[in-house]
Amino acid sequence: MCTPSLAIDVILTSGSDHVWLVRRADTGKLALMGGFTEVGETSEEAVKRELLEEMNIDLPEKPTLFGVYGDSLRDMRRHTVSVVFIVDIPTNIVPRAGDDATNVHRVALDDISQHDFFIDHKTILNDYMTLRRRASMIANNRLGNVPLEPRSGDGEPFKRSICPM
Repeated sequence: MCTPSLAIDVILTSGSDHVWLVRRADTGKLALMGGFTEVGETSEEAVKRELLEEMNIDLPEKPTLFGVYGDSLRDMRRHTVSVVFIVDIPTNIVPRAGDDATNVHRVALDDISQHDFFIDHKTILNDYMTLRRRASMIANNRLGNVPLEPRSGDGEPFKRSICPM
């Protein structure tokens, strides 16, 4: 592997308080729905294909770009850059596991910290929750309490880029 692999991950929401996650067959850990982009495929096309393969959801519209996670140490298997998207599905749709997911779980955002996640997917979800809080505080003109952009434990920004919400 001379160059990083390109993957997509999806923060799949259903209402404002929950996300849909898969349990990976290979590790048994919870993960965002995702996979590698195929040659000749855009990231958005990969989201559509992976949602159909892994959760039996036919995506009718374009996903929303959330950020890019490219730290060379994020995945010990190989250097992988993930383009992360947000997809919101109606609350009456229940995803079904397919492909390499053993099952699908609807998890409350407040319960994310209680679970063990594949590679950096907990970091991605924590970033998502932080940026949602920021957007809410900005919308409500409570700028004095707006959380800063997520940072690592040593106070330095993680090697990632996040699109503003």
